[in-house]
Amino acid sequence: MPKIDLEVRKDINTNTPQEANPTSFAGLPTSFVAIEPCQSYSFEEVYQTIRQLFSHLGGLAQYVKSGDRVLLKPNMLAAQAPDKAIVTHPTVVEVVTRMVQELGGYPIIGDSPGGIVGGIQRYWDATGLTRIAKRTGAQLVSFETSKMFRCSSNGSQYYLTKILQQVDVIINLPKLKTHNLMLFTGAVKNMYGVLPGYQKTEFHKHAPHPQDFAKVLLDIYQLSRPHLHLMDAVVGMEGDGPSNGTPRPIGYLLASTDGVALDTIASYLIGFNPATLPTIREAKKRNLGQTKISSNVSTLQELKLNDFKLPSNFLLQIVPKPLVDIFKPLVWVRPKINEKECTRCKTCIRNCPVKAMRLDSDTLRIDYKMCIKCFCCSEICPAHAISLEKSWLVRLFVNS
Repeated sequence: MPKIDLEVRKDINTNTPQEANPTSFAGLPTSFVAIEPCQSYSFEEVYQTIRQLFSHLGGLAQYVKSGDRVLLKPNMLAAQAPDKAIVTHPTVVEVVTRMVQELGGYPIIGDSPGGIVGGIQRYWDATGLTRIAKRTGAQLVSFETSKMFRCSSNGSQYYLTKILQQVDVIINLPKLKTHNLMLFTGAVKNMYGVLPGYQKTEFHKHAPHPQDFAKVLLDIYQLSRPHLHLMDAVVGMEGDGPSNGTPRPIGYLLASTDGVALDTIASYLIGFNPATLPTIREAKKRNLGQTKISSNVSTLQELKLNDFKLPSNFLLQIVPKPLVDIFKPLVWVRPKINEKECTRCKTCIRNCPVKAMRLDSDTLRIDYKMCIKCFCCSEICPAHAISLEKSWLVRLFVNS
């Protein structure tokens, strides 16, 4: 297998973001989202479904050539088993790995989980990717230990993993989940993982509001320029995702060359109005994400799940801000520590963007006056000991 430090991708511009032309790789007049049913993670069913999805997009051979180094970017948020629906299922990763190899490409599987505890190998093992790499010969890479390159977008500077420049093709493999801060996590949010190290924490600190953070996510999405997106929605996560929600069978795989279009359709299928999502609103300002749908059903309405549980703070983001300000003492959602589950590992303390957490006489405490409600602590807690506490008014709305 060729080393990944030979040549630089010629379509990466380290100073300016991708132009608003999300269909340049597909050769289609508008963005195109393919949807196919997939009811299990059996290798054969996933393989046939993904083959059908790629055929809607002109076939994988249109994107991957013999000798290409292909980065597969799964969601590897936590060192948790795949059946908890926190990470991209390893079967999806294995199928795409083997398809790349069938075309003579060299698959490289990489990510940079936030708040790594116990080393990256623990994450590879728990998520099933070590096993996939051994079976297929694919290379596992950690963005945490890779070199970085500097780039800029809209006045902000970013240091992204240099691996983006050292591969020929990037295939994004997100997991469909709800998200406490951004409401929804999919293709766009998954590319945040190409930002190594504590930069993730710093950008949460400097962009605490969801709409400001959406600008960061869109910057990174455009700068990283993934060629293909394949979303694992066989089993997604509902409720207080991306790590403390509940696994929910959805039964679909989706693919597109346009991550914004993919997120638009996927979020609609689980009950969101896409126009309420911060990332979709920001993408619209950048003229990203036109949609044209290909599926085996006549309308999207037939696929929609009307009882999918949205995150607890959903209403706080769709209610007009002046109204929220009036009722602020009665309308809030904040992180809450479960002392019995807490292992005192201090992962949350190390990763809190504003240092609002501390260990006081063996008791973990949150300074709510400092807390910016980014929910990073809840997202990365390896013991799932931090949940969301809701005011009685929010509970009333959520339950209704």
